[in-house]
Amino acid sequence: MALKDNRTFVLFCVLCVVLLWSGNFIFIKFVLKEFDVFTALFYRLLLVFLILFPFVKKPEKKDFLFLLLTSIVLVPGHYGLLFLSLKHTQSVGAISVVIQLAIPFSILLSWIIFADSPGRMRLTGLSIAFVGIIAMFYEPSSFKNITALLIGTASAFCLGLYFILVKKLKNLSSLSIITYTSLFGLPFIYIIMLFNDESLFSILEIKDKMSWFSFLYTVIAGSILGHGLWAWLVKWQSISLISPFLLSVPMFAVFLSAIVFKETITIEFLLTASIIILGIFLVFMAKKNTNVEKT
Repeated sequence: MALKDNRTFVLFCVLCVVLLWSGNFIFIKFVLKEFDVFTALFYRLLLVFLILFPFVKKPEKKDFLFLLLTSIVLVPGHYGLLFLSLKHTQSVGAISVVIQLAIPFSILLSWIIFADSPGRMRLTGLSIAFVGIIAMFYEPSSFKNITALLIGTASAFCLGLYFILVKKLKNLSSLSIITYTSLFGLPFIYIIMLFNDESLFSILEIKDKMSWFSFLYTVIAGSILGHGLWAWLVKWQSISLISPFLLSVPMFAVFLSAIVFKETITIEFLLTASIIILGIFLVFMAKKNTNVEKT
């Protein structure tokens, strides 16, 4: 049995992505304490490209246009807006919740574009989990900054669109997609840097070791491992099967932020977390389309 057809292995990969991305929210916040927003993103993309480039094949000419479109959506779209939203708020947990709007965006787009019907039980599970997400939004502590909320929502839409676009790049490996979206995204981020009066040389003034460690985490764990593994998953699996598991990212992110940044975990959060877990359980146990499928 191929790994992409092994349901246990697929679940393990999804859980790895959840943990990597949960930690990513925490470490991005550490990075932004010392780094300028788009300078940090520029060097992150550059390092990802330099690390992966020797190990991937050059894409064919027919893939370049779609790669460019995917890069615009992922890099200045999702990455740029995510970094900016975290810069504008102290509530890491709230932003990690807002980003989960990418899930209904991606499933809706997948349903429309690929006729990837989730099935009744998955729709029920997704609805239950999304009710949990909505309940989290009504936590008073989640709305400390409406600007960050709006930017985070835009970032979530871009991420959901990226989930759809990456399915069109079946001729490229997961690492190739990450490598060349990083390369193609660099000019856009550099232009945004210039508009924000940021300098590439500002990193020479950063001495804090935690900032540099956090930066490396966002490169290796958040980008290379997290997005590389997720690109492989969405390339071979049904989006309606795997996307709902990302609803657990904010739960882990909130717990981590409570430990690291002393954010308060309320009874309301524990209740909504339970609702989300129930929804995800229903999604995974759904009988319709339970065999891992290539879409």
